[in-house]
Amino acid sequence: MPRLLRPVAAVLLLAGVAALAWAALGNGAVFSRTDEADLFPGAGPWADETLRSLSLEEKVSQLFSAYAYGRFTSADDEAYQRLTRLVEDFGVGGIIFFQGDPFSQALLANDLQQRSRLPLLVSQDMEWGAGMRLDRTTTLPRTMALGATRDPDLAYAAGRVTAEEARALGTQQVFAPVADVNNNPFNPVINVRAFGEDPALVSSMVTAFIRGAQDGRALATVKHFPGHGDTGVDSHIDLPILSIDRARLDTLELVPFRAAVEAGVQSVMLGHLAIPALEPDSTLPASLSPRISQALLRDALGFDGLVVTDALRMQGVTKYYGVGEAAVRALEAGADMLLLTDDEYGARRAVLRAVEEGRLSEERIDRSVRRILLAKEWAGLHRERLVDVEAARRHVGTVTHRVLAETIARRGLTLLRNEGGVVPLLDSPGRILSVTLNDGRDPSTGSFFDRLVRSRLGPGTAYATRLLDRRSEDDDYAAVLAEANGYDLILVHTYLAVRSGSGRIGMPDQQRVFVDGLTATGRPVVLISFGDPYLVLGLARQPAAYLAAYGSSEASQTGAVQGLFGESAITARLPVTLPGLYPYGAGLDLPQTALRRGFPEEAGLRTDSLQRIDAVLRSAIADGAFPGAAVAVGRADVLAKLDGYGYHTYEGDRPVTPRSVFDLASLTKVVATTTAAMKLYEAGVLDLDAPVSRYLPAFGAGGKEAVTIRHLLTHTAGLPAFRPFHTEGVTTREGVLQAILSTPLEYEPGSKSVYSDWGMISLALVIEALTERPFGAYVRDEIFEPLGMHDTGFRPAGEADPDAVPTERDALFRNRLIQGEVHDETAWILGGTAGHAGLFSTAADLARFAAMLATGGRLHGRPFLQEETIRLFTTAVAPDAHSRALGWDTKSPEGYSSAGPRFGPRSFGHTGFTGTSIWIDPDEQLYVILLTNRVYPTRENRRISQVRPAVADAAYGALAGPAVPLLPTLTAQ
Repeated sequence: MPRLLRPVAAVLLLAGVAALAWAALGNGAVFSRTDEADLFPGAGPWADETLRSLSLEEKVSQLFSAYAYGRFTSADDEAYQRLTRLVEDFGVGGIIFFQGDPFSQALLANDLQQRSRLPLLVSQDMEWGAGMRLDRTTTLPRTMALGATRDPDLAYAAGRVTAEEARALGTQQVFAPVADVNNNPFNPVINVRAFGEDPALVSSMVTAFIRGAQDGRALATVKHFPGHGDTGVDSHIDLPILSIDRARLDTLELVPFRAAVEAGVQSVMLGHLAIPALEPDSTLPASLSPRISQALLRDALGFDGLVVTDALRMQGVTKYYGVGEAAVRALEAGADMLLLTDDEYGARRAVLRAVEEGRLSEERIDRSVRRILLAKEWAGLHRERLVDVEAARRHVGTVTHRVLAETIARRGLTLLRNEGGVVPLLDSPGRILSVTLNDGRDPSTGSFFDRLVRSRLGPGTAYATRLLDRRSEDDDYAAVLAEANGYDLILVHTYLAVRSGSGRIGMPDQQRVFVDGLTATGRPVVLISFGDPYLVLGLARQPAAYLAAYGSSEASQTGAVQGLFGESAITARLPVTLPGLYPYGAGLDLPQTALRRGFPEEAGLRTDSLQRIDAVLRSAIADGAFPGAAVAVGRADVLAKLDGYGYHTYEGDRPVTPRSVFDLASLTKVVATTTAAMKLYEAGVLDLDAPVSRYLPAFGAGGKEAVTIRHLLTHTAGLPAFRPFHTEGVTTREGVLQAILSTPLEYEPGSKSVYSDWGMISLALVIEALTERPFGAYVRDEIFEPLGMHDTGFRPAGEADPDAVPTERDALFRNRLIQGEVHDETAWILGGTAGHAGLFSTAADLARFAAMLATGGRLHGRPFLQEETIRLFTTAVAPDAHSRALGWDTKSPEGYSSAGPRFGPRSFGHTGFTGTSIWIDPDEQLYVILLTNRVYPTRENRRISQVRPAVADAAYGALAGPAVPLLPTLTAQ
């Protein structure tokens, strides 16, 4: 029988079956579509043999699962002693782990397994991955974020990753997924734990998660049958009563559970909620009702797997029933596993007494025990019950799993309002006030989000942070509100969670009034919910922008910041209704407009290999190759590495960061001048084979009439290699240009290649003539701004900038430290703007430029250059004679290359005299940018020649696969 039906097909098929099943409630007929052999394939022999060996008391003990915390305890700790007694003396059948850390839990699980006569079935709540309970494991975004993605493949991957980490840490049964349909905005217990409010959506995600988990050899457990999504009471503190009829139940609450049963789910958790339409006794929760557990779940839906109760110590049960009576009634109703009773010994006595008195038969006990043993056998516990604790390092909290978490977070981020297009944020949006609203007391709340935002802001952006939480007084709120008028943008990030057992939901009145006050200031307010998406329902005014992230994990906060700054597209749709504001399916689309800083593995690169760059650069700094460096390594749209090293100077204490501004020197030739030529060539304005004198008549002097644009780009024009104007008394722009335009050729154009600045200086003049705009203005408006390179541009000569990375201590010409003005003397005389040098930029900006070229001229799907143009300008024109392409250099087939030996044959790049370089391999969509100030304090330092290829080799050596995340999917199974 198939274990997974596609969502729509499953719902349609089961709708017909359900009608018959409901009819069956009245006449005792049984509809069984699953059986134990299907649910636990390969299991049976050990279970049957073991069952025959057990006494009645031992069998009853197997029904109970006791709680434990996966933390270190001493041998004489009372909590540890209690567990050992339950395992060794009582013979408990399972353990349910709550909070802990990975190694302590795995060690404790092994310890208890070794003490137990029979293997223990270890269970754990893992609705959003192992991180729900365990530190330093993978915390996936909340379930509702998965629902917002509408992608069953992601749900499958979530189940698979959850199972892998669970099994590595000694857990075989995960209490997930939540199959409740959260159609009540004021539900105080489910909320973001549900996939959404639409039964079809919930069904598709539930069944995908089940398959992922069970393919990973963990028992999936759907909960909370028959549906906890429309309750207004938290069953942890009282018994909810659902006043709904059978028809509503059949078309809403039961739909995902029917789909789960058909998909082959191995266990179902019963909820503590009363439904008078099914069970007339309103004090009897579903978990204790034979009409619901047996007649509906077992008989009507045909489920023959493990039925587990929710915690029997919850008020939804204990309000009306004692420990013993609750256990007996649960078994009478059809449950197999009794979870978290307050007194295992008292409950066992009550069950044994019920057998003696005839309320329960031993055969009834046997059926439940056999299912438990089948589950243990299916999980392989009869062969090996211990886990390899050291091996957990390879399976828990891995980079691949974190990639999944961030992928879900990005894909689930939902933009519901965006007045004035305030999102995405610019990297310098003015003065920002960041306000953290929390309903707890943790002083670190919001700090991770603020750190992420700060890392994306320009150095001149003012960013102030304020925290308002349960400790804050009215005066604190008033003070923050008073200062809000002094800011250009207000970020409000809320951490208002719906916590089981709290009975609270919604934004506290004090905070609601505060947010209304912020929006009343007229300043744009961006509200981000890292929790309850319904919190805006109580606001009198809606903020300029509202984003729902559904949870506060680091992955969710990272995904939100990526969306805020345009580093990822926003495409999710609201999986619930926010009454009166946003309907089900609401959501605004925003395209990706910036490079995303992601895990190397997202781009098919290995983190450990990329980390070799750190050693190369730190060693180079220690060796005096340069005082500071910034590096960017990316693949396609993912920026896998962006780091700064060292300091501006050997003597200083100002660190280099990815946003540090460097003098690019000759990278100007390709980033500005060549790219401008490519744009004009595509526009049909610039003819590569036209004589330069057509566009610049004065250039024809000195016998240069035959020199073409192509000659300038390939350094084959016959122009001199270099002339030190600053030592010859030529100190004006007019004097330099006159000399270049009038100087005769040194060799026949096209006969050889001699690297010369003059060709690019001349080409910049051609561009000015064609566009009738200053060269610097043209490249700013047509290249840098469209590509989002806001920190890139030319700077006036003679105007120092202490924020820029310094180059040389010039003792011959300018007699000062050169910082923020161009190092190249000729470019300096030309005023700071020239075709060969003068451009300043950052590693972050150049990564955007390189990504565009590496992906065929498109940035985030938007065209900038044609792929054919890039290929033309980056292909060597005479590979047997020299390595030059049009503007760009290519990798020399033999001998030294600053790209190292590993970059591919179609690679192209360029270097700059100050210690800069850029290399791109279009076949791998890989790019490496290295910016240094190797000329500080003197240009005589040549040690960088060995650093450049070492960095390129380390980047290329990190290649591990295609430039997409490798995650398990439904379609791959």
